[in-house]
Amino acid sequence: MKIFGFALWFLFFAVSIQDDCFYENAQSLLCRKFLPTGTFPNVERLNVTQVKLEKLNFHYFQEAFPNLKSLTLIGGNVTQLKQIIMPQGPALEITVLHLSGLQITSFCDNFTNYFPNLKLLNVSGNYLSEFPKFSFENLTAVYLSENKWNCSKSLEWSLDLNKTVFKDLESLRCFKMPHSNKPILAIAKFRKITRETCTPNCTCQLIKCVTDMDSGVLEPIIEVDCSFRGFTEMPSTIPPKTKILRLEGNFIDDLSPLKTNFNYRGLLDLFLDNNIISNVNILEGSYWLTHFRYFSIRGNQISELPAYAIDNALQHNSNMPNAVRLILGENPWRCDCLFAPRFKTFLQKYASQVIDIKDIRCAKDSEHPLTPIIDLSRSSVCHSPSEYTIQEALDLLNGILAFLIVFVLSKLAYDYYYFKKTGRLPWIVTKLP
Repeated sequence: MKIFGFALWFLFFAVSIQDDCFYENAQSLLCRKFLPTGTFPNVERLNVTQVKLEKLNFHYFQEAFPNLKSLTLIGGNVTQLKQIIMPQGPALEITVLHLSGLQITSFCDNFTNYFPNLKLLNVSGNYLSEFPKFSFENLTAVYLSENKWNCSKSLEWSLDLNKTVFKDLESLRCFKMPHSNKPILAIAKFRKITRETCTPNCTCQLIKCVTDMDSGVLEPIIEVDCSFRGFTEMPSTIPPKTKILRLEGNFIDDLSPLKTNFNYRGLLDLFLDNNIISNVNILEGSYWLTHFRYFSIRGNQISELPAYAIDNALQHNSNMPNAVRLILGENPWRCDCLFAPRFKTFLQKYASQVIDIKDIRCAKDSEHPLTPIIDLSRSSVCHSPSEYTIQEALDLLNGILAFLIVFVLSKLAYDYYYFKKTGRLPWIVTKLP
C-alpha cells in the first residue's frame, strides 16, 4: 500500500518536475521560467518567476487552471511581453493578479471586466507610461510603482486616487526629464496650484522640481510668462514658489514691486527686456537685489545705474559668482566723465556675470555714439578742448601767477634802475598817499 501511494505521488509531480515546477501544497503551484503544460483542476494559486513570455494568453489559464484564484507572473531581465490575449467565454475567477517585470506598456480599456471577482491587482515594475483606462471600481488593493510614467502629460488622475486602495501611490515616480524620479503626487499637486493661482492674462508652467540641499524638501520651479501682454506695471500677484517671471515687450517703467511686494521675494529670474524702464535706483538696498539669479533689462531707456549699489548687492548675493547673470545691453548709456569710468570699472569686475558686455554701448546722441563702454578710455571721456579738469584749471592759474610775479619783479627792477639814473621816483609812488 505504501508503495502504491508513493507511485501515485511520483506520478502527481511528474509533469510539474519536467516543467521546473513544484507544489507548495495541493492548491499552490510554483514554477520558474516557463508555464506548466497539462491541466491542473485543483490548483488555485499559480506563481511563475523569471517567466519568459512574448505573448500572455489568458485563454490558456482558462483551460489549464479552471479553478485558478491567484495568478502571479514575474518576468526576468530578458522578458518582453508584446501581446496580451484576453479570454473568450466565461470570465476568469481570479481574485489576485500580479503581473510584474513583464515590460507591459498598456492594457485594453476593459481589462478588469474579464475579472469580475478581482480584488488585488499588481502591475508594478512594467513599462506603463499612462494611467490605465480600465475600471478599478471593485478593487481593494492596487500596485502601480516602478513603471515608466510620462509626467509630461496630465497627472490629474493621481489626485483622484484613494490611498487606501492604491497602496503605493506615494511611491509612483516620473520616468523622464524634466521630472525624472520625482514623485508623481507632488508634481500633480504643484501643477494644480500653479494652474489655480496663475496670474491673469499670463501662462504659468511647472518647469521642474528640485530638492533643497538643506531641508531635503522638494521645491517647484515655476515660470510665469506675461510677455507681450500690454502690462503697464508688474503684476501684483504671481503663483507661490514662482522662480522665473517673463515680462518682455510690455510698457513697464516702475520696478518698485521688487522692493515692496512680498510675492517677489522668492523670484530668481526676471526678464524685463524691451519695456520703458528708465531708472533702477529704486532697487538700491532691496532684498531682491541680494538674492536674484538672472536679471535682464535689455532694450529699455536706462542711461545710468547706481553701480556702487549693485556692486555691493552682488558681493552679498548668495548665488554669486556662478549663477548670477546680468543683461544690460541696448540701453542709451550715458558716456561722460562722471559715469562712464565708474561703470566701466563695474563691467570689468563683473565681466563673467554681464553676459552681453559688448552690447552695452553709449547712446546714439552722445559724443561716442554706440561705442562699447568696455572699450572707452578715461581720456576719451574726461579730456576735451572745451572742458577743463580741476588739474588743468590749477595749472592755468599757476601760469598766470608766475607771469604776474615775473612782471612785478621786472617792474621793480626797472623802477630801481630809473630812480638811480634820474633820481626821480616812479610815477605810481608819487600818487600814493
